[in-house]
Amino acid sequence: MNLIVLGILLFSFGHMFKRLMPAGREFLDHRFGENLGKGFVALFLVSGVILITFGYYHNEFDIYFYTAPTWLTALMHLLMLISVAFMQAGKSLFGHASRLGSKVKHPMLTGLIIWSIAHLLVNGTLMAYILFGGLGLWGHAQIFLLNRGLSEEPEPVKGTLAGDLILGGIVVVLYAIFVWIHVYLGANMYPFL
Repeated sequence: MNLIVLGILLFSFGHMFKRLMPAGREFLDHRFGENLGKGFVALFLVSGVILITFGYYHNEFDIYFYTAPTWLTALMHLLMLISVAFMQAGKSLFGHASRLGSKVKHPMLTGLIIWSIAHLLVNGTLMAYILFGGLGLWGHAQIFLLNRGLSEEPEPVKGTLAGDLILGGIVVVLYAIFVWIHVYLGANMYPFL
């Protein structure tokens, strides 16, 4: 459990470093160059992900708060599709932007928050609350810091139908990959079947 907490803290610190300590980030960029400065921060991110993964899959015990009914897994899958769509919506895909990206201010972080809620619906353990709840709280904090630092609203990206169709295709492919990874790791993705 300690590895997960440490991993979340390293992951959060790496992402928030520039906003919480801009002088520190400027010092790194000035002293070592921008690429090495980014590499230093990336060490925190990669270390955090490794610790989170290792801690979650090698935990010795867990405390169960509830067992989700099997029908809730179907809702989780729907929310996961939505979260993947939000996470990809802010990007220009093959030269086309989706209309969803222009409707949401921080689509990647919004998708992460939906992702954490979806996982908490079906994982009623202390480890899940620490991991998914912690990352969901990090997403909220990151949105707060981003909004606080914006002096003016960025120009919204104009989306097209082609962008929406491309986004839909990418969401299906990415989601299939995520399901395959979870099944490979031993997760029971479809208990209702």
